[in-house]
Amino acid sequence: MTIFRKATQADTLFIARGFHMAMLMEDTAEERIRLFAEKICSRDDVLYSARNTTIAEIDGQPAGMLTAYDGSRYRDMRRVTMQLVKEHLGIEFPGMDDETAPGEYYLDSLAVCPQYRGQGLGRQLLENAISQGKSLGLTTTLAVDPANTNAQRLYRNIGFQPMGELFIFGHTYWKWGVV
Repeated sequence: MTIFRKATQADTLFIARGFHMAMLMEDTAEERIRLFAEKICSRDDVLYSARNTTIAEIDGQPAGMLTAYDGSRYRDMRRVTMQLVKEHLGIEFPGMDDETAPGEYYLDSLAVCPQYRGQGLGRQLLENAISQGKSLGLTTTLAVDPANTNAQRLYRNIGFQPMGELFIFGHTYWKWGVV
């Protein structure tokens, strides 16, 4: 049975691992993930915090996560997040577009643990987040890699539609939304 719950500070390492999975960086060294959790995910004023994350549990074990937030908070959280990424990880992403804006509920990072993939958990997390966005009266948006046709198929089936392009993390992504 799948249970959805708000993440807590105890989930920061799982959130950091999930972020790395979502960014297709699953081969990242454990020490780097631990540092990301400790220095970034443990804070409430960043994009990838427990405050912004829903955990999906199966049989009491974290199986997936989705980080999402109101776009009206994006710029402040992004400024803090990117400064911490620069300070603690030595990585910069100049010239990034804003991923979201006021009036949007932005689905930032979705990850499902490998052993739970292909069972519909990602879809459930997305549908749960869309409901959260609707309850806030916001348009739910996300970014999708143009090469990720599997994700595009899933997003279309759920009701997402193309809205434009974004340049983020050094690559061009498509912005999709569902009202």
